[in-house]
Amino acid sequence: MAAYPRTCRLTRPSEFQRVFERGLHRRVQVRGLFARVRESSSAEPRLGFALSKRSLKHAVERNRVKRLVRESFRLHRTQLPKLDIVIITQSEVAQLDNAAILQQLEILWEQLSRLYPALKSAPQAKLTF
Repeated sequence: MAAYPRTCRLTRPSEFQRVFERGLHRRVQVRGLFARVRESSSAEPRLGFALSKRSLKHAVERNRVKRLVRESFRLHRTQLPKLDIVIITQSEVAQLDNAAILQQLEILWEQLSRLYPALKSAPQAKLTF
């Protein structure tokens, strides 16, 4: 079962600052979204959000995007490299429906996996009875 525990979240300002440090991050863009990424100090990928009122005017829109990104991240977390990822939105994401946003996230996760193949998380053993 895929989960989204607290250990998979960027929560402290210092963690966000580390991702945004000049020259030490990479920016990956898809339609309506882009991600700033940096190698994680954690043993697994971590996710954070920097959604502005300028790009998404209404809280409903911001919450919808966060909910979709969290769910997609939760499902793909085991295949992602060990990165700290901060998702940033552009105003065009408000015009996309949920399916289109999820499709763009699939592309984003794939790009990250291709850019950082050496940082892949080890697959977790499944318990069988």
